Amino acid sequence: MRRREFVQYAAGAAFGIGGLVGAGLSPAEAQASGSDEHLGGIYQLQAAFHRAKTTQDIDLMMSLWHPDGVLMVQGDANSPYSGFDRLRAFWLSSGSFTHRRFSLVPSFKIQIDARGNRAFLYFECHDVGNFDLPDRAIAADTFLAGRIGRVEGRWIFLEMTAGRAFPLSVDTYFFP
Repeated sequence: MRRREFVQYAAGAAFGIGGLVGAGLSPAEAQASGSDEHLGGIYQLQAAFHRAKTTQDIDLMMSLWHPDGVLMVQGDANSPYSGFDRLRAFWLSSGSFTHRRFSLVPSFKIQIDARGNRAFLYFECHDVGNFDLPDRAIAADTFLAGRIGRVEGRWIFLEMTAGRAFPLSVDTYFFP
């Protein structure tokens, strides 16, 4: 699949895109730089992250992180979370793993700058609590951004920063 086809598919399937922009580039394409091979793998990393949160699959979540990975959480006195055990403990105590949530991403806000086997990645997570009930509501708005790397042929999180993505905005980025 070519990059343009992949991005259009991902954009059409994701929450909040509202359609592609005319006959030109989609916003996601306009903010992605790197080879087609790298971009596809990075989009898969981001998608797996949201799947792990939504399905509360801690094994999948941990497979996305380098064993010595670091997560810095803005406003969290216990941050940074470094290494497999601390990352695992953080995720298991997070809202996504202690409450049922559907984690969505506005694909047009994803930013990727891939250079070789390293890249910068930014995306937002908008979690819907009680997603399958009539009283569903946005439970959390966060971002994840930072350094990712390609190790043994697949992309993983290396050093990331998380924080609040509020207020919701079409064109505001909360990091750096």
